[in-house]
Amino acid sequence: MLKRVLFSTLGMTDPMKNDFDGPMLHILRHYRPQKVYLFMTKRVCELAEQDNRYRLQIEYLCKQENFNCEIIELRYENIDKPQQFDLFYPLFEKELIKIHQENPSSQLLINLSSGTPQMKSTCHLLALTLGFPVVPIQVTTPNEQENYGMPIFDVDLHWKNNLDNHPDMGIKNRCTVVEFTNLRYLFLREAAINYIRAFEYKAAFTVLQPVREFVSASALHLLQAAVYRKNMELSAAEKEARLAGYDLFPVKSGDVEELFEYLLVLQIQQQTGDLMNFVRGISPALSKLFEGFLEEKCRRKVKTDYCYRSGRNRDIYKISREKLAREPALLACYDRCFESQYQDSFLACSSLLPMIIFDCGAGGAYADPEVVERAEKLRAVEEEIRNTAAHTITAVTEKQFTKIAGLSSKQVMEMLVWFFEKTYPQHIPNRSKCWESYKIMNEDIIRQLK
Repeated sequence: MLKRVLFSTLGMTDPMKNDFDGPMLHILRHYRPQKVYLFMTKRVCELAEQDNRYRLQIEYLCKQENFNCEIIELRYENIDKPQQFDLFYPLFEKELIKIHQENPSSQLLINLSSGTPQMKSTCHLLALTLGFPVVPIQVTTPNEQENYGMPIFDVDLHWKNNLDNHPDMGIKNRCTVVEFTNLRYLFLREAAINYIRAFEYKAAFTVLQPVREFVSASALHLLQAAVYRKNMELSAAEKEARLAGYDLFPVKSGDVEELFEYLLVLQIQQQTGDLMNFVRGISPALSKLFEGFLEEKCRRKVKTDYCYRSGRNRDIYKISREKLAREPALLACYDRCFESQYQDSFLACSSLLPMIIFDCGAGGAYADPEVVERAEKLRAVEEEIRNTAAHTITAVTEKQFTKIAGLSSKQVMEMLVWFFEKTYPQHIPNRSKCWESYKIMNEDIIRQLK
C-alpha cells in the first residue's frame, strides 16, 4: 500500500468543533497517513501549549482506528499575522519540498480546509504549481456551513462527544479530493512539445526535469531515446526505447540501419534549415550510399577486393591502383575520370564514382543511365557545396545552397533518399512511414505527455 504523509495548516475548527472532526482530524481518520506535518503559527502554538489539543486528539484517533501516525510540528511562533498571503507562499513551498524529499516514495496530501483564507489560497496555489504530484483534499463542515471554533477546549470531553467516532450513526466522509491539472506542468509540457516538434529533444528533456514526476516513465524513456537517436547513439536509443515498450527503428539491419538513421538526421537538418550541418553530412552519407550500391547491385566487395588499410590504427581504407589493375578496363575508367593517372585515394564518393560509372554506364554489367546521372550530380553537389562550406564561418542559406549546388537542399535530400531506396528496396516495405519515422515518434511522445 502506498505510504501517505499529510501537510496541514491549523485553524480554529481544528482539531474538532461542534461534536465533529475538524478538517485535519477528518483527513487523518479517512486517509490514515504515516506522518502528519502540522504548520503552527503563534496562536496555534499557544493553544497547543495550553492543552496539547492537536497531539492528543491525533493520538486518540490513532488508538481508536488502530494505525500509527508520526506527528511533526512545524512551529512558526513568529507569525502573528496569518492574514498575509505573501508570507506563506515561500514558507509552505519550502516545507512541502522538504517533506517530499524526506518521503520520496510517499503520497503527499495537502489539507485545503484549515487555517486562514490566505493559508488555504496558498495551499491551493502550491498544489497547482509544485514540481511534483500532491493530493489536495477539501473537507466540508458537517452542515456545510461555517464551523467556527472556540479557544476553550476540553480535550477528553470533546473526544467523547465526537460524532465522527460513531459510523453506525450514518456519519459520512466529508473529504473530497480536489481534481486539477498542475499548472507548472502544463506550461512546461507545452514548451517541451514545441521543442519536440522542432526535433530539439535534449531541450525538451531538460525542460521537463523540474516536473518529471508528472511525466510517465514511458514518455521519459522515449524522449531520452529520441535524444540518443538524433545523436546517432543507436544502441543507447534502442535500450531506452525497449524500456518504453516502443519499436523505434523502421530499418533493422546493421550497417543499413545506421545509414538509414543517418539519412533521417540529414533530412531533419534539411527540413529545419540547419544547412551548415546538412552540408557537412552529405560527404559521409554519399560515400556509404555509393559503397552500399556497389555491393548490393554490382556485387563488388569494395573494401575486400579493392582497398587496403592505412593510418595509425589501420582504420582508414584506400582504393588501390594495384588492385584495380586486376581489371584493366576498370583501371582505364579510373584514369579517364581523374585529371591525371589515378593514384591510391581514400575510400570516398569521389573514388567510388568511377566504379559506378563503369558498372552502370553504357556497356556496363549493370547498365542504368539514371543511376550514373544521379551519382554524378550528387558527387558534383558534394564537391562544390563542401568546398564552399569549408571556407566560410557564416551560415549557409537556402539561396546560397541552390546557387552553388544548382539544386535545392530538398532536391539533394530527395536524391539521397532515391539512392537508398534503389540500393535497399527490401528494407523499406512501407516507404512513407519509414521516412516519416521521426514525426511519428514525435507524435507518440506528445500523446504520452498529454
